[in-house]
Amino acid sequence: MLKALNKDEIEVAQSEGYMCEHLLCLYSTVAYKTELYNDTFPVFSSKYDEADVVLFGLKQDDEDRLGCVKYLSKKKPIKTLNIISPEPLNSLPNTELKYTVLDYHINVNQFDINMKGKKYKSIRYRINQAKKNDYTVKLGRNFSPSHIYLLSRHMTRRKYDAWDFEEMLSLERFLREHNHGMMMEVYKDDKLIGFDVIDFFENRKIMIVPLGIYLKISGLSDLLMYENLKYAKENGYIWLDVGSACGEPKLRRFKEKWFAKPTYKICVQSMKIPPEKN
Repeated sequence: MLKALNKDEIEVAQSEGYMCEHLLCLYSTVAYKTELYNDTFPVFSSKYDEADVVLFGLKQDDEDRLGCVKYLSKKKPIKTLNIISPEPLNSLPNTELKYTVLDYHINVNQFDINMKGKKYKSIRYRINQAKKNDYTVKLGRNFSPSHIYLLSRHMTRRKYDAWDFEEMLSLERFLREHNHGMMMEVYKDDKLIGFDVIDFFENRKIMIVPLGIYLKISGLSDLLMYENLKYAKENGYIWLDVGSACGEPKLRRFKEKWFAKPTYKICVQSMKIPPEKN
């Protein structure tokens, strides 16, 4: 049922379409063990009797999803199973819905990179103001002490759960161990002030922006969004996946300002597996 994956197999699985995201590689840097259920659903196990299963795979049948969850719920030593799926699985016992979010995409072909017209007025103003600050934008893969400094500042401003912390703290390892993924970086006077992590799903021509790490500087996130769209358009990507709004109205309004539309739903449930009776 479960097939263990090494680093090279993880990259092949991602490219063949097991997930429409960067997550197969990024999660694998956090997890103690990465496996595939029936060559379809990624399973990430920790050393602490906990596992995550991502039910976005090649098969879209509810019976396949339920079969996967039932199998994992009987697999030792898992005591907590986190289920990420397009819809909540309502028939499961001892399961709590933690949250539901919408994942947002921008249609690159429909975005005017010259930002002409009334509907671009707000973002055109923000970008023009940012350009007056003589920022320098670069692509990089070297995770330096400056990146760690920004990451620590960023992490103190929001409340994250344990998995989010682990994911962000694994960024250096992600870039070091995998041969794809980059950072869109912004510098002011040779000082790094913000960066987006970017990755690519080549089969569907999707550019993914899963994480943005910034200092609190007005217009910085707008500038990076514009640079991401510009890069995506110049390199033939059709969609820019800008992730979810994480339940934050301010973040949702920011994405919608850039004409991002909700593409699909992500539900996260937590199943507590009771100990077996003697």
